[in-house]
Amino acid sequence: MKPDTSAANALLQQALMGAAVESFGLYHQIPMLEFRNDRTQDHRLYIDTEMSSNVGFDPALALTEDEKMLVIFNRINLRYVTRVACDDHANLLLEFDNGMHLRFTGTPQEATSEPWQVASRTSLNEPGGYMVIATYDGGYAIWDAAAAP
Repeated sequence: MKPDTSAANALLQQALMGAAVESFGLYHQIPMLEFRNDRTQDHRLYIDTEMSSNVGFDPALALTEDEKMLVIFNRINLRYVTRVACDDHANLLLEFDNGMHLRFTGTPQEATSEPWQVASRTSLNEPGGYMVIATYDGGYAIWDAAAAP
């Protein structure tokens, strides 16, 4: 595992393991999940990539990909994260206490954007502030106030 992947996993596991999805929706037309952990800290996941899950949909429903995403988000609302992992290709996996699995690919919708990012609602300059961005080339950009000199 690459060093930046290990660092991203450590930050994401610390922030999201045991956290519950508190809200979901669109933020400036970007899909978003908001989590709250037992330390009452909020974390947001912004998504600009393909998402897959272990939920199947009847083709007769004729749902768009955006509609499917919102139905899935509703099924994980108020559910707890039981596993979080990212890999050397910037893919992100989240598992929840109700058996739901979500996978966000490390490939963005557009070649020059980031596929996903997770950040604290705390300022990057304050204790607890962090941001993990999956870069369009399969790596990570990481800001962590705890690691700052």
